Amino acid sequence: MNSKTRLIKHLALLLILAGIIGCRNKKTEIQDSITNTEDAMSYLRGLEGEWIATLESDNSQYGFEYILSARDNVIIERLRTDIPTEMLTVYNVEHNTLKASHFCQLQNQPKLIAVNSGEGDINLLCTGEVGNTSNHDEFHMHGYHILKTDKGYKVWMDMFEDGNIVMNNRYELFRVDSEKGQELINLE
Repeated sequence: MNSKTRLIKHLALLLILAGIIGCRNKKTEIQDSITNTEDAMSYLRGLEGEWIATLESDNSQYGFEYILSARDNVIIERLRTDIPTEMLTVYNVEHNTLKASHFCQLQNQPKLIAVNSGEGDINLLCTGEVGNTSNHDEFHMHGYHILKTDKGYKVWMDMFEDGNIVMNNRYELFRVDSEKGQELINLE
């Protein structure tokens, strides 16, 4: 094989590899992941049970449910359980990092890790890996926050597209068997 043919083959291989690498859904390194994963998992375990959630923007109501599985080492979160666009998030600790895989109604699957927030809540950010997308800039849930309040919890989702947070969905959660939960159920 002459040197010109070899050069063309090498360039073709280089272009193919560059195309493959350039089109991958790349992970982003998040430097500030939480270190006390046991407390974070205990926090999430405290959510076990059924909840009623009100969406802040229009007060519409949805069911949320937290289920413990795998000897309480996995927390399954079912969001909007009472409608066809139910979503699911699975929380687990892997290599001392609290991770979450979200299975969205948008048919994508962002991967998240818990980061330090300094607020005593749970704050998860997208790692940059979003299954079922061609790149990280497609519309997806990029951040998920859980904050304990006097009456229940507040949960919000940061929705990301083209490098920016473009909307937030904010919910207030009340245990179904709480006074406020029963009040909301009776309004339906």
